[in-house]
Amino acid sequence: QYPEYQLFEETVYKDISFGPRNMGLSEEEIDRRVREAAAFVSITEDLLRLTRLDSGVAETPERVEISPVLERVVKMLRPVADEKDVSIVTVCSDGAAAAATPGEIHQILYNLMENAVKYNRRGGFVRVSVDMGEETSTITVEDNGIGIPAEDLPRVFERFYRVDKARSRAAGGTGLGLSIVRDTVSRRGGVVRAEGAPGGGTRFIVTLPCRLGEEEGP
Repeated sequence: QYPEYQLFEETVYKDISFGPRNMGLSEEEIDRRVREAAAFVSITEDLLRLTRLDSGVAETPERVEISPVLERVVKMLRPVADEKDVSIVTVCSDGAAAAATPGEIHQILYNLMENAVKYNRRGGFVRVSVDMGEETSTITVEDNGIGIPAEDLPRVFERFYRVDKARSRAAGGTGLGLSIVRDTVSRRGGVVRAEGAPGGGTRFIVTLPCRLGEEEGP
């Protein structure tokens, strides 16, 4: 999260949560205002990320170990998953890595996994697997949630595209997360695709180069 907007979010939360109590606002009204402020911060951050991606300015890639980043994302999403009774299972090949930055790998994993949790059903699951080949690493995020209609799959990476607008608003989505994933992956020479999962749900598959440009093959 951008530090300046994290500070803004915390300040707004304090102003809304504590000040209005002296004005007789209900807990429901306080909660609504806090959620609105959080949504504003979220869409602002996403727009900033897309602006950076559109600028063409990229940090120098490094060999990023995926497993530690994945563990951090799981810890961040665990409270939301527990609240929805959604299990998160991960399997990561030893030494699996990608040529990117830690922030980019975090953004890819977080956006895909957050969607898989938010748009799941109670008692559902999210499975994340990471496999590494000679030239690329593949990240697969699969869930057994509400799924995406086949006709919508080609458009899910478009900016502001929402399969179910009402459900997306209720879940707090900005309609930009998957666009950020696509643009980030593309900038690093990778590809991402979405497909229906067997038995319902959705599967996202990300393939990223695991070698830096100057590295030579065996």
